[in-house]
Amino acid sequence: AWDSSTKNLRVLDAAEHRIIVFDSSGAMKAKYGTRGSGPGEFNFPAGLAIAPGASVIVADSMNFRVQLIDHEGRPTSSFGKKGDAAGDFALPRDTAVDSEGHIYVLDNQFENIQIFDKTGQLLMSLGQEGRGPGEFYLPAGITIDSLDRIWVADTYNRRVQVFQYLRETTP
Repeated sequence: AWDSSTKNLRVLDAAEHRIIVFDSSGAMKAKYGTRGSGPGEFNFPAGLAIAPGASVIVADSMNFRVQLIDHEGRPTSSFGKKGDAAGDFALPRDTAVDSEGHIYVLDNQFENIQIFDKTGQLLMSLGQEGRGPGEFYLPAGITIDSLDRIWVADTYNRRVQVFQYLRETTP
């Protein structure tokens, strides 16, 4: 993920359970993370996103959580746990952030997207298993563009679904 605030590329190395930071010329600047379940440790992290001016957001798959890491590699918070209730995770696969800082977590096994605020409070979920619009069959990746369109790679449905974030308006 490109970090526009620091002009660095952050690469997730799932096998090594860490994040590697490169500068814009491709030189490695830092590595952080190790295998484990403590703050700043990962267990097969699967996706990361950069929150504008805030944090690196990591889908820490086998720890069944999302971790927020500052730009220096220090853990700041985490949320989620293994379970089947709203806000829990079965296999968080990827993360994305919209222009208002909402955190989108794509879950492979729940075959949905859960949307959280910056503190990890669940706001809503989207999707379920299936083949119709808004349904997923092993979703693999999510990204949000500058227009707040939400792009989801829907693996076994062999498609990309696109959703639009609509801001709440005041009369």
